[in-house]
Amino acid sequence: MEKEIKKDLISKRSQVNSNIDFLTTNFIKAAGNIYDPLTNPQGYINFGVSENKVCEDLWLKKIAEIAGSSDFSSVDILYYFALHGTQQLRRTLSKLIGEHFKSKERIDEEKIVCMGGVSAILNALAFTLADPGDVFLCPTPVYTRIKNDMLELGGVDIYEVPMFDITSPEDPFKMRIDLLESYLQKARNDGLNVRGVVLVNPNNPTGKVYNPHELQQLMTFCKREELHVIADEIYALTTQCQGGFTSVLSLSIPDPQRTHFVWGLSKDFGLSGFRCGVVYSHDIRIIARLKQIATFQPIPAPTQKLINGILSDTEWIDKVYFPAYYERAKAMYKLVKEVLDELNIPTPYSCRNAMFFWMDLSQFLKDLSREEENKLFNRFMEAGLYIIPGMEMLSQIPGWFRLTFTLPEHEIQEGLRRFRAVLTQKGNKATTS
Repeated sequence: MEKEIKKDLISKRSQVNSNIDFLTTNFIKAAGNIYDPLTNPQGYINFGVSENKVCEDLWLKKIAEIAGSSDFSSVDILYYFALHGTQQLRRTLSKLIGEHFKSKERIDEEKIVCMGGVSAILNALAFTLADPGDVFLCPTPVYTRIKNDMLELGGVDIYEVPMFDITSPEDPFKMRIDLLESYLQKARNDGLNVRGVVLVNPNNPTGKVYNPHELQQLMTFCKREELHVIADEIYALTTQCQGGFTSVLSLSIPDPQRTHFVWGLSKDFGLSGFRCGVVYSHDIRIIARLKQIATFQPIPAPTQKLINGILSDTEWIDKVYFPAYYERAKAMYKLVKEVLDELNIPTPYSCRNAMFFWMDLSQFLKDLSREEENKLFNRFMEAGLYIIPGMEMLSQIPGWFRLTFTLPEHEIQEGLRRFRAVLTQKGNKATTS
């Protein structure tokens, strides 16, 4: 009776997936004991969370400049506003997205909806485009929280399509339409209603950047099968090979009503704390519903003022921020790549990596199993180093890990010292060259 009473305290819906997931658990663990060279030298180096921290000094200066402007003495930050995004911000976003994503058509500000982060956007899209129990095909490995974002409140799951093929070293995560077709049929045979495909481009965790042909193939396939496309392009502007990224917005979209562009400030601009997610869609019914849901996940008015002040200063973005970011990111990339090369660690897509390396550490496992992967993860954690194991990114192949490199140099250096120490300690297979 005691257990029944406790169970009834929450709804049946809340009892599903109520456990805190791996990524959240370990983020909290690392964040609660973060490394500081002076005050906490034994704390965690966080190579796990994909945050862009290399331009902290520029952002603090820019934010202080904007926060001190006359905009923040305006009374309109005190009261209710258009909760799906102020017109001023949506107008600024339409210009930025149109220019930086090379949109083929003009971005209509009335078709933009802003919410408190891309997680909120994905949840809203799941709620709007599908019913509880429906699924979206999703090439894996992928950032696992996408599953949580769509399932925990929206009740919509992802249907994993394992697309990482290590026997194809030149492009191991290439778009496989035949595989999507196979898993679409498999899902339908399982009695599931497939509503669409979720694509993260550039991919997290592999760093794969899809080319125009691959994207066109995907959209054509989805139109034929009457499936939605959710194009999550949150890492679009972080790619080091500039000009190598293609947005779906820059292409001829076969089915605009079912194609939805998602972006945010967390990665490209290193402003994950601002909680700004953006969705651009064409169907007026979908936009109307997303606006309603935005009531529950609005970006506060003062934050929108800050965001608008940043994004409207295109000269600062193009001539100060992005040049500094790319230069610093490449420097940190080089530091990490040198150590990975020293340890003979394979890293596909390394020339176009977004903010992280997808690296093969299988040589440091006694056998290719989830258990051995977890053992290596635990050795990293014992050394004060948080790196995400691939199986927690829905990888089907044990031994792969994701390492974020867009951190301040002193953290990178200390993290690499710990990384090398774990992998070269007695009992591991690796030997340094």
